[in-house]
Amino acid sequence: MKILSVAMCIALTGCASIELSQAGRSVQLYSQLPNSNAGEFIAMGDVSCDVGMNGRSPSANIIQCRNDLRNKAAQMGATHVIVQHQQLGTGGMYMSTNNNHTLSGCPNCITMVGTAYKN
Repeated sequence: MKILSVAMCIALTGCASIELSQAGRSVQLYSQLPNSNAGEFIAMGDVSCDVGMNGRSPSANIIQCRNDLRNKAAQMGATHVIVQHQQLGTGGMYMSTNNNHTLSGCPNCITMVGTAYKN
């Protein structure tokens, strides 16, 4: 039964971590393009990630998502990612069943959207 539980965890909740690839290590994350060289950057495309529903802490999921963005940008030949949107948690709503109130949602989920650039 334990083996089945572990297999279900990997298959359904994404227990596998997102490792930073060798190429991804050369990609830098920023909130805006550096001012000194802004004219030298070429947009390569959009990158995004969604990580969560896996029992990890929010900070661990943020690292996983950053790794995913950097890996995707590296595959495009980019050197930088400008993160334009980051959302932690999916919110939630109260659900009531027979006077039992629970909060649904994913407080440890992270979504990031950015643009990959090459300079």
